[in-house]
Amino acid sequence: MRTFGQRMVDCGGFGPGFDFVRLALASGVVVWHCFPLTTGHTRLIDESWLWFLLSAMVPMFFVVSGFLITASAQRLTVSPYLWNRAARIFPALIGVVLLCALVIGPLFTTLPLDAYFADPVFRRYLLNGVGRISFELPGLFESNPYPGAVNGSLWTVPYELICYLMMAGLMLLGLVRKWWVLAGLFLGFTAIGFASWLVPPQMLPDLLAQVLQSKRLASAAKIVPYFLLGALLYEMRGRIVMSAWLALLGVAWCLLVGFWGDPAWRESPLLWLVSGPPLAYLTIWAGLTRLPAFNPFGRGNDYSYGIYLYHFPLLQLLVYLFDIRDWWMLMLVAAPVVLLAAMLSWHGLEKPIMRLRKRYSTFGAHIAAVEAKSASR
Repeated sequence: MRTFGQRMVDCGGFGPGFDFVRLALASGVVVWHCFPLTTGHTRLIDESWLWFLLSAMVPMFFVVSGFLITASAQRLTVSPYLWNRAARIFPALIGVVLLCALVIGPLFTTLPLDAYFADPVFRRYLLNGVGRISFELPGLFESNPYPGAVNGSLWTVPYELICYLMMAGLMLLGLVRKWWVLAGLFLGFTAIGFASWLVPPQMLPDLLAQVLQSKRLASAAKIVPYFLLGALLYEMRGRIVMSAWLALLGVAWCLLVGFWGDPAWRESPLLWLVSGPPLAYLTIWAGLTRLPAFNPFGRGNDYSYGIYLYHFPLLQLLVYLFDIRDWWMLMLVAAPVVLLAAMLSWHGLEKPIMRLRKRYSTFGAHIAAVEAKSASR
């Protein structure tokens, strides 16, 4: 039976299904956010079997990131690796921050423009472009069912940066090819999650209790291990079999937890620890599989990051303008708007930067090969 590593060789080093996987995960996050942005709560999701599948979208994103970035880290030195990561994450991030702060905000704030621009909340929002996250802009979306939050999707950006810098540290130390180091980091982050969940604050010194009880640490302990699982799967790709039956077990696990589980389990590190291997395997198996119509928008066009970054403020704006209160209506109205924004971001910002990093990036090299093949026809 073939392994992940052999499958990658067969595909020229790049999984043919990763475009589809990222697009599907980004679309799942959009669906997830349509519920609280129209109702102010997630009860409709919590009462259905979809609660676990939709909750797993972001962790699965981190699995993909860990797998592909480890491939890049093992091929590059630190300097081009960091340039590669910065060139991928910051153009679209800065683009969406400026769109919200300088276009949507001034047009739809309830404050006078001089008060809007003078407010320290406005200046703080601009720091989102460098990964210091805040969610509000002065006087914007305050009457929406999910009030105040301009772009809730940005919460993952600091954890992405943590993962990228952690990988750079492993590169500097010469440990990026050591599976046991990746496994140790995975167990360490998971242990932090369990400690923050189980240890009573009164049993700890005040400073340590504050650290362990922080929401950011709890979030990091839930999703950073998925990045490390993706990294582990890449490092051990030569030993892991490519099996549709194992992938089906991952699907079965999602359905089992969704039907019989409790949405309150989202806060439990135990759920994410036990779910990690089946979700990670399913994600990478799909990425290495030649899925039917794996990218309906054409090979080499990756709109997933733009969909992820731009959808939240656009959903909030549509709710504000048209008073949409049905999640399915918001999803139908928003789909073409979000896709258009992602396409503009990709072709106007992300892809031009990709051209600058082709010699460094595995995905950039893939884009270059696709373009060269198309041009020769």
